[in-house]
Amino acid sequence: MIPRCLSIIPSCSQSCAIIYQSRHVASLPSLKLYSFRRRIAEKLSNKYDAKRVEEIGPDLACLEWLMECGATNVEMSDGQNITRIREMKEYLKHVVENKDSFEKPPIQTGDLAYEKQWPNAPVPYIVNVDASDSAVANEGFTYLRDVRRIQKLKLNFCDYFGDEALKFLAQGRPAASLNDLEIVLNPCMTDGAVYWLQKMKALKRAHFYFLPYVSHRQGFIRQLKISLPKCKITFPEVSEIGYGYQK
Repeated sequence: MIPRCLSIIPSCSQSCAIIYQSRHVASLPSLKLYSFRRRIAEKLSNKYDAKRVEEIGPDLACLEWLMECGATNVEMSDGQNITRIREMKEYLKHVVENKDSFEKPPIQTGDLAYEKQWPNAPVPYIVNVDASDSAVANEGFTYLRDVRRIQKLKLNFCDYFGDEALKFLAQGRPAASLNDLEIVLNPCMTDGAVYWLQKMKALKRAHFYFLPYVSHRQGFIRQLKISLPKCKITFPEVSEIGYGYQK
């Protein structure tokens, strides 16, 4: 299930220059290649397992999915930072075996509904996620739909997800808790992503860069600023390979 076997396929960093050189071409020939790669990722580690979610709760199931897809770091509410699959397995074992020893967090909006739906879920939940350069794909984002209170999500250099993945964030609990979103170099997101992004009303920062299939960048920014007036939106024009952070 571990997506390291995808190393035989060019990584997004290796593909970066190719996309950059092709960004002015009306139809990028690499689209079929990316679709094929997404299908591989979906079959390897992005199948949603409802039974697993029921067994250990949405947040731990999501943690498991993220690490199997090669996420860089996942920070949990108890202060633990998970960076490796081995750490994730040890953490899951510890939390499940000692789930009654964790102190419940202060009740916030939506928590009662969460506990009613997932009464057996352990207390620790996902706070921050850096899934950069991982194999997360559209279907796998179903795991993020029901996480308790995620605050930050970084999805840089991820080739396998597009607009459909953002739907699970916008229609789930993250729409009311996610306040920081970052997406850099994604060959699948389009102008249509705005429809889902504008529903994430908790966002305070949203950074985008190098999205070759977003054809109307200024319109993209303008619509988000209208819908999310309290959110700092950054989407600079592509000038160099990198993250596009403003100095």
